[in-house]
Amino acid sequence: MADQKLHPSLSRPSAQSVAFVLTVTAASIATLPNIFSTIDSVATIEICTTPLFPEYLSRSSLGWIRLGFSFFIGIVAVCRCFGPMVALHVHYLKGSKLTRSLVFVGGLRTQAMFTSWSWNLLGISFAFSGLLTLYVDDSSRKYNRDEMMALPYIQWALRASILLFEISAPVAMLVSAVIKYAIWPRALASKEGNTSSLKDNLTLFQHNSNIIMSLMEAGLLGGLPIRLADIALAPLFGVTYIFFSWGMRFKWIPGETHFIYFFLDTTLGKTSTIALMALTAILMMFHGIFTLVDDFIALFGEGVLINSTIVVILSCLFCRFRD
Repeated sequence: MADQKLHPSLSRPSAQSVAFVLTVTAASIATLPNIFSTIDSVATIEICTTPLFPEYLSRSSLGWIRLGFSFFIGIVAVCRCFGPMVALHVHYLKGSKLTRSLVFVGGLRTQAMFTSWSWNLLGISFAFSGLLTLYVDDSSRKYNRDEMMALPYIQWALRASILLFEISAPVAMLVSAVIKYAIWPRALASKEGNTSSLKDNLTLFQHNSNIIMSLMEAGLLGGLPIRLADIALAPLFGVTYIFFSWGMRFKWIPGETHFIYFFLDTTLGKTSTIALMALTAILMMFHGIFTLVDDFIALFGEGVLINSTIVVILSCLFCRFRD
């Protein structure tokens, strides 16, 4: 019979899972020198701070919208921390050595979920790019473009703006996809069919607004680029959370072993490794989708209407609000 009170050794990640995660980590780190040596080709004032449609949106407006997104994300994160405790129904897969249980999450622990990691990173990304855009807009009245680019902190800020969005956008898409196509259907298929924790207002904001805001940035606002050459960045963020989740397995309920995401269950053996491989592959695919957004738009012809239509269609593919 499955038992969540396992000896610690029985819930250790399998050798295959450890080998896979270490391989992804090493491969991702190996690409960093090339990423950093070529990032300046896109880390420019024009690319990072110019609206896609300057006839409708000024540079200062772009900066304020980005900051507005960041403020909204921060408010939701704070409300999550100080809001009521959430009861998570974890439905483990067949073959798991763990039993289904309620995991109560509140306070700072709400920030330990991958959804919160993704949400907060997106907020940091928008705060960074928003402040940078407003600074460039203000400085352009005093300095010319070359003088601004000569400032060392401007170049680093431009690089960070690109890199943060390259990580946060695909990760946001992964969160929305996993909720819509994996966690929500599994909750509905369970004996209780309880999806109340997924329909909480703050949860709906996080699972849906993240992908909507990311797509709006890519297709309607500033169009921060996501380069195919930087495809290892998001997986590196992902494996960081995997290491974190392994360390947290004894923390959710003291004295017991639990995972808040059924697909990270280390007691599944090879199934767990396959799940990690699938998640990594999907995350890389989502990076590719963001890379191709510009190509999709160019295929149908650029314009506010075309871009808006593509953003709405992609948002509908990843958002879910009800059973």
